[in-house]
Amino acid sequence: MPDIHHRPGSEHISLSGLTEGEAKEFNSLFVTSFLIFTGVAIVAHILVWIWRPWGQGPVNPQQVSELLHPLLTMLS
Repeated sequence: MPDIHHRPGSEHISLSGLTEGEAKEFNSLFVTSFLIFTGVAIVAHILVWIWRPWGQGPVNPQQVSELLHPLLTMLS
């Protein structure tokens, strides 16, 4: 029975089917993508905070009702 974790002429393959080099390359791309996504999310949160701050004290229930009414009408 052939060893499914080893390709002839190549380095050892893990359970994921990737060689160590391929796994390192994938990891570096994943980490880079995650950091870019996190940076964009942080900038977006800062911009939204500047536009309309949240957590700034008591909320007027009438304003919340006015904001939710179109959504609730659409859902019903």
